Amino acid sequence: MPPRFSIADVLAGPEGEDFLQGFAARDYGKGMLVCSGDLDDNGVFVVTGGRLRVFLVGEDNEITLFYLGVGDIFSLHSGCLIEACEPSTVRVTDIVTFQRKMSSSPLLAYSLVSILGRAITACIGTIQNLAFHDIRQRLIGFFLDCARSGEVTQDGIEVRTSLTVEKIAQLIGSGRQATSSAISGLIREKLIVRLARGHYVIPDTARLLRAGQASRKDAGI
Repeated sequence: MPPRFSIADVLAGPEGEDFLQGFAARDYGKGMLVCSGDLDDNGVFVVTGGRLRVFLVGEDNEITLFYLGVGDIFSLHSGCLIEACEPSTVRVTDIVTFQRKMSSSPLLAYSLVSILGRAITACIGTIQNLAFHDIRQRLIGFFLDCARSGEVTQDGIEVRTSLTVEKIAQLIGSGRQATSSAISGLIREKLIVRLARGHYVIPDTARLLRAGQASRKDAGI
């Protein structure tokens, strides 16, 4: 996703306090829904604590679109479901109040541009993955993304993730069972090694990349 323009520091200062006057504070525990996707308030919220997941639900699975962190602004009426990934706090207001606040705080408008850019990029990436990549390819892409921030060791690149198999499935737009089977397949092929829950080693990232490219060719894409 494009670099984040965060207004967290601005919100923490005097300008932020003025901006947030009239916003109602709402607290959510981990797993609680901030928005249910329908019949939600026609309003806007600012994340002031925690992390939120924006996602869609189909008949058999969930698709994670993107995440919101401290300083991000989003709407309650987007049609998406939004849940707290951890204990979180948001400040909520109506559209009219928000428009008035933005006109008096032009700097904060840049946050909206940043968030919209990240959201659009993430959604396009999700559509491309679902349209052009099978589950195996999407899973390989997930592990390659993890490898970018992994630790180089003599056995390969160690990656750690706090995501459960169910959460990984949601992220790549697949079912839990299919994702679990795909992970087992990568382990059998020795493309990844599972050390513990959420702890893996990728012995050869170039080989893993080639495996994903081979799947793409086999699918005729």
